[in-house]
Amino acid sequence: MKYKVAVAQMDSGEDTEENQLKMERYMKKAAGNGADLIIFPEHAEYLGMDYDNHASPVPGEITDFYASCAERYGLYVHCGTLTEKREGGKPYNTSILFSPEGKMVSCYRKLHMFDVEITDGPGYMESEEVSPGNDIVVCDTEFGRIGLAVCYDLRFPELFRIMAKQGAGLMVLSANFTENTGKAHWEALLRARAIENTCYVAAAGQCGKRGAFASHGHSMVIDPWGRVIARAGTEEEILYAVVDTERIKEVRNQIPSLANVREDVYRRYYSLSPD
Repeated sequence: MKYKVAVAQMDSGEDTEENQLKMERYMKKAAGNGADLIIFPEHAEYLGMDYDNHASPVPGEITDFYASCAERYGLYVHCGTLTEKREGGKPYNTSILFSPEGKMVSCYRKLHMFDVEITDGPGYMESEEVSPGNDIVVCDTEFGRIGLAVCYDLRFPELFRIMAKQGAGLMVLSANFTENTGKAHWEALLRARAIENTCYVAAAGQCGKRGAFASHGHSMVIDPWGRVIARAGTEEEILYAVVDTERIKEVRNQIPSLANVREDVYRRYYSLSPD
């Protein structure tokens, strides 16, 4: 089976209405070009500094927008991420997949928080702004199973291996990588996740300058052999690529790494510290 994926690279800002108008234009264009699924970047509908006050309930007005567009244009819509209101706590950074019927297929809350303290340098504690999720999510679609991840999750191969073992043939990543880390690690990590798990990886990133840093852009789609089959630059654009489920089977027959995993051994060591 083959299906067509659209990846939207955006330069989102603080104006949600403007962002949504841009997203709907991308959805209409993707549908017109025969796409079955469109993927947006992290914080596609709002990229600002006031996530707590901007957070919205799920389901709610923001999810209604995606659901109605998915139904209107007849394609699967991956919202990138939205800031999900959480009663009694900090919000979640949440990815949701909507079906062509306008139904919410799956909801994933970013697992890994980017918490870093650098001696004599800038630090950032993502966990001070948002709450981490606690579930790994693989979605069922008519095209097969799709795994969901967000930005910093890319650095944790265990997450992707588990999704692959649960049958995911396509991993979807929404991100806002900085130019500094992106130019060093973005493509290398994306290709590694595809090669390790003999799967497709579709990554939608933010682009543009945002005060203290620039977003890396370079959204891409990678096949199970690790080949980049679609690539963006540093400006807003939409990419297209075909996911071929038979190609996944072919590569997994050639490189049976998923079948050769030694979970029985790994389990004995995983919780050990370097000490």
